[in-house]
Amino acid sequence: MEFLAILLLIVVGAVVGIWLFIANQGDANFKFVVDQRTAFSLTSITEDTATFVSQIPFVNNGTQGGTLMDVYPRHLLPCEQFDAVEVDSRLTLDKANRSDGYWEAYIVLKNTGGSIILTVKFTAKSGDIKAALADMVDMPIDIVYQVVARGPWYINKERLVMTADEIHRALAAGEQAAAR
Repeated sequence: MEFLAILLLIVVGAVVGIWLFIANQGDANFKFVVDQRTAFSLTSITEDTATFVSQIPFVNNGTQGGTLMDVYPRHLLPCEQFDAVEVDSRLTLDKANRSDGYWEAYIVLKNTGGSIILTVKFTAKSGDIKAALADMVDMPIDIVYQVVARGPWYINKERLVMTADEIHRALAAGEQAAAR
């Protein structure tokens, strides 16, 4: 009888110890640090299009590695708010710059990170991009991302705002660089 009680205590202690070990392992915890992004800069301009880019850092400050499975932008510019341009936004990992809009799953170890390149292309409906962007409004952009790690997968998002003032400054800087 004494032997069974000791054996039962050992088994219960082992189960509790294993549970505590697993519970203490934690999980991945991703964050796109949109307040540390670079200002949007003009990368190309034609008569009817203008393309801007910004670099946005991210970090996994969790206790486990995790995988960014899907990461994509969602620009929010309803035609009721501003109807002079069509918008195309896409992003890519800065280390694996792709032009096809596809996000390749990326494993991020704990306490590490990287950055993404967000590209926003405006096409003027009138054919004159400078005139169309003269009255541009602030445009929120959500960075939506799916994380797969130790716990159940989840989808999260971080919002940044591409301001009209930022667009105007980038256009002016682009024109000054082209004039040199």
